[in-house]
Amino acid sequence: MNRFFLVVLTAMFLSGCATSGRIGELPIIDNMAAGGKVVVVRTSNFIGAANTDTVALDGKDLFYIRSGEHTDFVVPTGEHYIAVKCFGGWSPTWKEDSKKFAATASAVNYFKISPSMSCADIVPFTVEEANALLSSSKFIDLSKPASSD
Repeated sequence: MNRFFLVVLTAMFLSGCATSGRIGELPIIDNMAAGGKVVVVRTSNFIGAANTDTVALDGKDLFYIRSGEHTDFVVPTGEHYIAVKCFGGWSPTWKEDSKKFAATASAVNYFKISPSMSCADIVPFTVEEANALLSSSKFIDLSKPASSD
């Protein structure tokens, strides 16, 4: 009986982590063609698969992303910080990794989130790498708020 209870409790806990989608307001762009596009892909990986990571731009939480998902959004031109936040790693605390990047009109900045020893890393990557990762991951529609699936 104890084993059954533990399995049910674990399933309930993990289903609570099954959220992805927008949690904050996306940047406001008057002219979408004048903004820079950002593509974020979280690699599909067994390590950390149950965790939902938070992606932030310039210190503001934008969306949750799970293993094997990707999304895109437009940012104003200029310098920005993109970050991934997660709970876990070697010690059960919140961790963050961020990268500074310059958004230019009509250009695309690609970022990949993957597990690390501390929790998760976010790194820029190329359009060639993006093509393979995007085709094997699920798109998150940021026009809708986060929901469990």
